Formats: sequence, C-alpha cells, structure tokens
Amino acid sequence: MALYADLHRHLGGALHPRIIYKFLQRHDHSILNFFPDYNGFYHWFTRPCRTLEEFVKIHSLVEELQSLEHLPYFCLRLCRGAYTFENLQYLEIRYNPYFRTDHKLSEEKRISQMDLIVEVITENVRPADYPIVVKQILCLDRRLPTKLNEAILDVAKKNLGPVVGIDLAGPEINPENWQEWVDLLGKARAAGLKTTCHLGETSADNVFKEYFTVLDRIGHGIHIPLVKPEMLKELAKRQITLEVCPTSYRQTGVLKDFSDLRTVFERCKESGVAIAVCTDNPGRNPAPCTLPGEYERLIDHDVIDFHELKHIQQEAFRSAFGFVRGARTFD
Repeated sequence: MALYADLHRHLGGALHPRIIYKFLQRHDHSILNFFPDYNGFYHWFTRPCRTLEEFVKIHSLVEELQSLEHLPYFCLRLCRGAYTFENLQYLEIRYNPYFRTDHKLSEEKRISQMDLIVEVITENVRPADYPIVVKQILCLDRRLPTKLNEAILDVAKKNLGPVVGIDLAGPEINPENWQEWVDLLGKARAAGLKTTCHLGETSADNVFKEYFTVLDRIGHGIHIPLVKPEMLKELAKRQITLEVCPTSYRQTGVLKDFSDLRTVFERCKESGVAIAVCTDNPGRNPAPCTLPGEYERLIDHDVIDFHELKHIQQEAFRSAFGFVRGARTFD
C-alpha cells in the first residue's frame, strides 16, 4: 500500500461537505434556511468560483463553525478520513487561530484564546484508531493588522513542536507590503519555525525575490514557472519546494484545465525545483477529491508520467516540516 504526505491542506476546507452539513443539522444552524436539503448545500459549497477572493469568502463560514467548543468534532473526522480513505501517513494542516476564537470577545481576549485553540487541536489530531501524524502550520493573513499577525507568530513560537511552521495566507492583496511579510517570516525562521507563503497563485504580481531568503516552501507559486521562469534557478539553489494543488486552480478560476500544469511541472523539473502535490481544500472541491485522486488526475492529463509518481510522493516527505527523516514511507 502506498502511503502519502499532504503538506498543504486548510482546516477550513479540509472536510467533506456532508460532514459540514450534518454538523449544521445537529445544531439547527440558520444557514439551513437557505439549504434545506444536502444536494443544494453541496452544489453551493463545491461550486467553481470566478476569483480566489470569492473562493476565500466561504472559508469564513467554516471558520466560525470550527470554534473552540466544536474543534474536537472536526479534528476527529479530519484524521479519520485522511487515514482511512487517502492512506495519508503524514498531514500538515494549516489554519488561522484568530479566526476560530470567540467573535463576541474583545480583541485582547481573542488573542489570549488563540493558545487554547492550538492546544485543543493538538489534543484532537492524535486519535489512537487512526495512526496518522498531523502537524500544524499557523497562518498569518494579509487582511489582518501587524499586531494580530505578530500575536499569531508568538502563539506559534510557544507551541513549537505540534506547530512546525508559519504560512502567509489570505487573498493576494497589497503586494507592495512585501517587506512587512518578509520581516515576519524571517522572525519565524529565527525562532526555529519552518516557513511557507501563498505566492504566485493567481498571478506573479506578489512574487518578489526577497521572499526567497526566508522561505522553505511556497504555497502554489505556479505563476513563477509560468510567468517568471528565470526565478526558478534561485528556488532550486535555495531548495524551495512548490506546493502545487491541482484541483484548486480549476475551482478558483486560475487555470482552465489540468493540462495547463504541464508547463509548471516541466519547467520545475528542468530547473531542479521540487514539487509537492497537495490538496489545499479537498472539501471544497467536487467529490471525490483526495490526494491519490490528485495524482491520478495529473497522470490522466499527461502532466506527469506514471513512472514519476513515486519520486513526487517522496518529494512530499522530503519537504515536510515535521516528518521524522528515516521513517518508513512506503509499505
């Protein structure tokens, strides 16, 4: 049995929409007034979007559901599905802890509650029946003020171990603020955290070479090989891995067809840049969207050759932030 590692999965988009819908029914949530049957909810939740910003907005619904009280429910089902249906041995789950705090509290109290969010997730991603290793990446967000992003970084530092990395997420806005983000990512690295950053997903406008000095991986980054292939040499030199999430680009309107990724993989291979295939938001994509399914789609659309499959699987383990080197990755 092949075992897999997924390095880019958002907690807000990780779970199958039926699990979300059953949760809404259990709590008689007001959104059921708009979706009295599951099929209607499913088609709304998994619909393709015109832009990344439109896609990100639906995250806010799930983030509010994943409150301190209900995180155990979501974490158990996340681990159960990833282990049982995807053969995942290792998973890095990323999320913004501030967005899961109690919105009724003051900002200061919400900041204080972030540590508890991380503790609850840590306790509930280790179910004995599903021996999957789950590590956490905390997300900074381009929409948040510096004070809150620094507070998220502080929480990551205090929880180093269960938390293995920092990500910069949110809509690709304000590219001119790159120095602020580079500084924060540099602080994360100095504290012993690994770093990744959503760059070059929808365009190359927010891609600046200064990011490369403080990054271990890049979330998506597909427009670097597509638009700025001259930068690939620097990525290879610094051993920065691209986290490529094929189905997401159809869902966010970034690419029209899976075959559009052929150039991304070819140019990265030529330049020696590693790619880790990931799922991003499998619950937001039409079912079934699993990590093995992403590999299969890439092969079906001639993006990769079947003989490359094992090597790309191994690249994911090699690029993982918290996987114990030397551990068995295949049975």
